[in-house]
Amino acid sequence: MLTSDEALAEYDFRNGAILPDRLTRPAHSHYLPVAEKLLKTYSDSLGSTRQQVHQRAEAVMERLPDCTSRRMAALIKLLDDVSGYQGDRGRKSAKLRQQVFQLAAVRHPLVNTPNGVFTADQWTVKRDIAQQIGKPWEEIERSLYSDVVEFHPLTAFEGYESATALLARYNVAQVQACLYRATRMTLWAKADLKAIVRIIKLSRLMHTIRRLENHEYQFTLSGPSSTLRSTRRYGVAMAKMIPSLLACQDWRMAANISIGNGTRQLQLTLSSNDGLTSPKPSADEFDSEIEADLMKKWQASPVEGWSLRRESEILVSRQKLFLPDFQLQHVSGKMIHIEVIGYWTPEYIAAKLKTLNEFASEDIWIIAQTAREQDLSSLPKSMQKSVIWYKSKIQLKHLNQRLNSISSDDCAS
Repeated sequence: MLTSDEALAEYDFRNGAILPDRLTRPAHSHYLPVAEKLLKTYSDSLGSTRQQVHQRAEAVMERLPDCTSRRMAALIKLLDDVSGYQGDRGRKSAKLRQQVFQLAAVRHPLVNTPNGVFTADQWTVKRDIAQQIGKPWEEIERSLYSDVVEFHPLTAFEGYESATALLARYNVAQVQACLYRATRMTLWAKADLKAIVRIIKLSRLMHTIRRLENHEYQFTLSGPSSTLRSTRRYGVAMAKMIPSLLACQDWRMAANISIGNGTRQLQLTLSSNDGLTSPKPSADEFDSEIEADLMKKWQASPVEGWSLRRESEILVSRQKLFLPDFQLQHVSGKMIHIEVIGYWTPEYIAAKLKTLNEFASEDIWIIAQTAREQDLSSLPKSMQKSVIWYKSKIQLKHLNQRLNSISSDDCAS
């Protein structure tokens, strides 16, 4: 991410909206060869100081007529994020400077060319100091100010997989930089609900969830009080969500952004269709092979009148949320939740049983292996009756039989 430094964030205003800077292929294709050159500049600069690396990178970008100082600084920051610089450890540089200066002080003033009055030739003095310390002068010179950030040597460069990836990361980073000033975010989602709920929980922000029509959910996020002056840390938490959110599908977002001293409020909007690329992998479609197998078999042989969707409903009980693995919905509107229990560590079982007991009033069917019957003996009796057992692989016929046993009156009720 970029820092909150104003020198890195590039944005514009229009009709009450804040528009983060964005490099697009139609308008900024000339940035691609420059981005490639930047990656090569960093990879070729191992051993050089941070200051030298930055100077070389700036020289590359100076060829772009539309590359502002903020764009330049932001791209360098993103390149530094995937670089390794060696700092000073144990105050070695300070100790070395003190030793060198003490040895040189008795010979001052130093001159390039000795004359009758000033006889201390700096090159001779440096050679003598190097002999006394026991290191080549070039090594001493490199280490003399290694406790200063600008003089840290570049020791590693992870880089980006391509010039396109670097520019894509720039676009995401500029969105994040705008969100540092966010006081509130509203998110609407229809898919990847489990991943989105996990993202929101990890943000440690206060949030509310509301179910809308057409299986859409509205998430509202804010800090303890959006009027506090300390809201920037909540904005940073919202900014950190963006890369994970971009890996999800079918969502849109609107955030209130406070500009200046809070006297001006603008809106930042974003959606999964805006073309931003996440640096994180997409959310896994299935948590286990068992779930994938169930969906595959259902798609090959569905039950008439029923549709199967994955993680499309969020159940709420007081402050606890639960996203069953699947939802079966009848054309009449009747809903049945399906939970596949596929991992059997003791901790997993304990947590799963606690959750299922919390939502015992919901119509939840459980799919589990017969070998684990004892583990589920503490479930409420109503849930034990709804368990669909299998030995090694799920047999869809058992689920179909259960669905076919539900009368039309039951579905309509």
